Amino acid sequence: MAYEYAKTILYAYPHLSALAEAVGQSAENKAMLSFRSGGDALTLAEEIAAALATKSRLLSLKEAADGAIGACGEEERFLLEYKYFRRKRELKKYGGAQFACSERSYFRHQAALLKKMAFLLSVRGWTEEAFLKAFCDFSPFLRALKWLAAGRERALVAHRRRRGIAFRHTSGSD
Repeated sequence: MAYEYAKTILYAYPHLSALAEAVGQSAENKAMLSFRSGGDALTLAEEIAAALATKSRLLSLKEAADGAIGACGEEERFLLEYKYFRRKRELKKYGGAQFACSERSYFRHQAALLKKMAFLLSVRGWTEEAFLKAFCDFSPFLRALKWLAAGRERALVAHRRRRGIAFRHTSGSD
């Protein structure tokens, strides 16, 4: 499955605004404290410009992800919220979710939804190549990609205390 970049975007989605703000604040701090820099002015200016460009790309990615998520139905948004975003306040809006299929079918729905999100992101210009080109030097995304490629997806998210979803028990396959 070659959708690690889409998973990275989905796991980072709830934090994209905060990441962009932090990168922008870092650039501003670097500019304000430039008199303390031991390096030359050109190198410092390039670093500040690179940070501001990363902030711009993060905001662009957030906008594209907003559009892709907005194109999903309510059940798909719940599945995204449950697996990737894990915002308790948002999950409460769905109440005690009873998923109308078996647990096995749930995983099929999640796999299909990941493919759909990768497609919706690519339509908005965020293909795997574009993502890697835009964030080839952004360590949070590189670390997440490395963990996903190594099969350590559970290292990216906090463990749940209890399952927030229930499945319909069926005797046959869905």
